[in-house]
Formats: sequence, C-alpha cells, structure tokens
Amino acid sequence: MKRITGSLQTKYGKYYAVLNLHSPDGKRRQKWVNTDLPERGNKKAAKAFLDELLTVYNKRQQATLKAISKMKHPEEFLKEQSRIMALPLCDYIDEWIEHRAPCLQATTVDGYRSMCHGHLQKYFEPLGMTVYDLIGEDLNGFYSHLAKLGLKGSSIQRFHGLIHGAYAFLVKHQYIDSNPCDFADRPKAERYRGDFYSPAELGELFRAAENSPIRIPIMLASYYALRRSEVLGVRWSNIDLKNKIIKIAHKVVEQKIGGKISVVGYDRMKTESSNRVLPLIPEVEDALLRLREHQNEQRRLCRGEYIHEYDDYVCVDELGQLMRPNFVTTQFTKLLKAHGLRHIRYHDLRHSCASLLLANGVPMKAIQEWLGHSNYRTTADVYSHLDFSSKAHSAEIISRMLAG
Repeated sequence: MKRITGSLQTKYGKYYAVLNLHSPDGKRRQKWVNTDLPERGNKKAAKAFLDELLTVYNKRQQATLKAISKMKHPEEFLKEQSRIMALPLCDYIDEWIEHRAPCLQATTVDGYRSMCHGHLQKYFEPLGMTVYDLIGEDLNGFYSHLAKLGLKGSSIQRFHGLIHGAYAFLVKHQYIDSNPCDFADRPKAERYRGDFYSPAELGELFRAAENSPIRIPIMLASYYALRRSEVLGVRWSNIDLKNKIIKIAHKVVEQKIGGKISVVGYDRMKTESSNRVLPLIPEVEDALLRLREHQNEQRRLCRGEYIHEYDDYVCVDELGQLMRPNFVTTQFTKLLKAHGLRHIRYHDLRHSCASLLLANGVPMKAIQEWLGHSNYRTTADVYSHLDFSSKAHSAEIISRMLAG
C-alpha cells in the first residue's frame, strides 16, 4: 500500500482536508473531510488538522501491514480484508448483525436491523460511504444529523454503540488498527427521571382498574416494579401458593418473524439479575386467585372457542389469547383518561414502586434487588434524586453538629 497523502481545498467558505486513499484492492479514491474552519485566517490551523489526519491514517496503514507480515496465510487475509473494506458501510453492519445474532436477544437484533436499514442507510448510502472510509468526523456529522431530526441523546448513543461494536470486530481481527468511534464525540444522554404516583394516586388507580382487563398487569407493575415484558411473562407455574413466592423468570415481547410482528415468550431475561424470587404479597395473591377462578369459568363457557396454548400465562384475554405489550400500554392510557387520573406511562408504575420504597427508608441495595437491576449504580443513577430518607438523615446530622 502506498503512503497516504492529502491536500487542503476550500468549499462553501470552509477548509476541507482531501485525502488520497488506497483501499486494500489497490483502488484510489479521495475523501473530503470538513475541518469546520472558515477559509479566512485559518490556513495554519487547517494545515495542522490535515497533518494530524494524515498521521492517524498512515499509522493505521502501517499497523495493518505489520500484522499481515506475521500471518501464515496473508493471501486469504488480504482477500477477506479487501472484501470487507470495500463494502458499503450499512452492508457490513448488516453482515455483522447477522454474525452476532445468535449471541443477542431477538429484540436487540430487531432493533439493530431497524437502525441499520433506517437512519444509518438514509444518511450514509447517498455518501457512498464504505467501511474503509469511515472516520470520527463522519460520525460526528451523523450524530449532529440525528439530533436535528429530534432524536434524544440516549437514542443517538444506541447508534454509536452499534457502529462501535461492528468496528470493534474489525479491530479484534486486525482488519483495521483503530475504531473510528474512538475518534468521534460520544453522544451525551440526558438523565431520565421517570414520573411516579403517590400512594393516594395509586389507590385511585387500583379502584379505577377494578373491572379493567389490565387490572393484574397494573398490580404487578405497582407492587413488584416489574417491566412490561416481565408482567406479561408471569406464569401460573411460577407462582408458589404454598411457599408464598413468585418467580420472575420469563418475559413476553413483540418480535418480527417472517416480516410479521408476533408475541413471543422467552426464558432468557434482560440480565441475569432480572431472574428473581419475590414474596407473594397478600393483596396480589387474592387478586390472582380471583383471576384464576374467572379464567377457569371462561374455559368452561367458551369451550372450543377458548385458546389453550397460553393456559400457563396469567395475563390473557377472555378467550385465552396472550396479551400483547401494546395492548397493555394503550389500555392503560385509556383508563387514566376515562377516570380523570394524571397521565403517566405504564412503565412509571415501576418508578412509583421504587419511589415508595425509597421514601420509606428501604436501602438502595434492597431496591436494586427488588427491581432486578444488574448493578447498584444503575439504581442509584435513576433514583438517587428521590432518596428522601438519606437526605433527611444528613440534614439532621448537620443541624445537630452545627446547632451549638
């Protein structure tokens, strides 16, 4: 491979660094990189930008050549490297997703595919961007584009994570020397603070939901801070009435299968800590027993019309069909509106449970285990602003120490 050279050009009143690149198959092409420096009075700074860019590219090329020289079968490596480097960016990421699919949860794979075939493809395909072309400045431009479209920092971070993972594979297998994501400005996510209901508001909600088809999903989310997928995944076989425990070890999600959205159950939870055993709370037990009686009566009345495929699931409709995640969400919104209750998201019932535990002095570590967070920091980051008891205790100590 030849040494990479470059020059400065001006366009639209700004300096651009133009690199003369040589792909592994020997083809030459130019890459224009916006320095974001106005033409007037910035020639020296633009030259420094170009020199730094050339240094990065030539170091990457030297490292690759060094790695190749140590291989037993460099011809095969170079052939595969040439193929990958020449791929359009989105084609490679799509290929990487398929490679990683067996190790990822189905919903994660669906999300990655949607990102790749959506914003990624719309932005990079018109640019003719290949795997070899991508640098940090290209990513900064993409992130800025997403922000202008109204995407939040947390959503843009997911794109950063996807691209970083795809290029980390290339670095690991020595196809490239460095990950372009490491030279981009990682998007910042705004700290989300969920809304929550007070005990009085939860009481009103329970009364309003007395005859609602989502009464049990509301109770499970409020009492146990379960995620929606965990609520729908609760099965009768996971409820031990004798020992008064409930196991959270199954989830239900929507997944695209053969181009069609289907509801699927999985024993594989979000994280290992999501698998948890919790005490069966008396109020929840009473509601579950009444529901089981009702479901048995429905089977008797509906006879052949009743669907028995989901008999082990708690959250089914009047004909035994498994509840869809979106059904719970839309019904919850309708219920609040119909009874004049303050609007919150269904997921905010999880936050409501956590806030009540914190307000009543339950330690953060115990709340982490109740919610099924994988680590303490996640719980602390989300709920530290609600830790009333520790703040009140600190205030008492300061007051006592300084009272004299």
